[in-house]
Amino acid sequence: MSAQHFDVIVIGQGVAGLSAAKQARQLGASVACIEEQMFGGLVININELDGAIEGSGTDLASNLMLEASEAGVEMLSECVTGIDAAGGRLIVSTDQGSHNAAAVIIASGAKLRKLGVPGEAEFEYRGVASCADCDGPMYQGADVVVAGAGDSALQEALVLAQFCRQVHLLHHGKELTARAHLIDAVRACPNITELSPYEVTAIRGDKGVDHVDVVNCNDRSTMEIACTGIFAYIGLEPTSGFAPESVKDASSGLIVVDASLQTAIPGLYAAGAVRAGYGGMLENAIADGEAAAQAAVARARANA
Repeated sequence: MSAQHFDVIVIGQGVAGLSAAKQARQLGASVACIEEQMFGGLVININELDGAIEGSGTDLASNLMLEASEAGVEMLSECVTGIDAAGGRLIVSTDQGSHNAAAVIIASGAKLRKLGVPGEAEFEYRGVASCADCDGPMYQGADVVVAGAGDSALQEALVLAQFCRQVHLLHHGKELTARAHLIDAVRACPNITELSPYEVTAIRGDKGVDHVDVVNCNDRSTMEIACTGIFAYIGLEPTSGFAPESVKDASSGLIVVDASLQTAIPGLYAAGAVRAGYGGMLENAIADGEAAAQAAVARARANA
């Protein structure tokens, strides 16, 4: 495959990436948007968005994809393996070749952090799940565990409570960290039980999950919680493995940017959940994408 040349390349087709690609194209740049997996990112699994943006995650992502495509963004289904600077341009290497651009926006988002306990990988899709909207009906009348204390954990617990007999909401901190209205909704829900400070140490079962082992974070006492499903929402890990080490925070893997969302490499920008300092809400992802696009297009024009 011969190298393709663009003004701007956007890596990632989540909300930030699609917003960036659409904005850059509307500003007159030639744009490619690269994604290895399905477009939309984590938001695609949310049936009912909570916050300033209403509707479903699927509708939001689909509309952005359609708008970007209709604007003339070239959508590429490839796996990005690296980014290098050469001759005043940036080279994006993929599993299918390479492309170059005057500016590149990394908007590859993040993935759910794993618990990292025995049984997690073994029982994936057999009781270890990550999408309450997708899988909730499979647990009709069952008991499940949700691990986490933030917005995502509580939102998913509330969805699961519509189907399950009992939802055990387990977290290792002293307090829930979600927004107040979500905490109030969870504590008002009769079939959600909050357990703290506990953490999961193992996931057990035969053909599928039948219980989890947990430990009290204070006195280290242990117990089993009978369940047929466990959903972990303990944070996110940035999808930044392909990015140059020089632009990442060594401890978190998040991409470090300045006020213009540019990294330490001129012409390389980052937007959304993959960057340090991201606001965390969908409106922040859209604003990030648009701001990075404006900066990237300005650089492309300046270096034309």
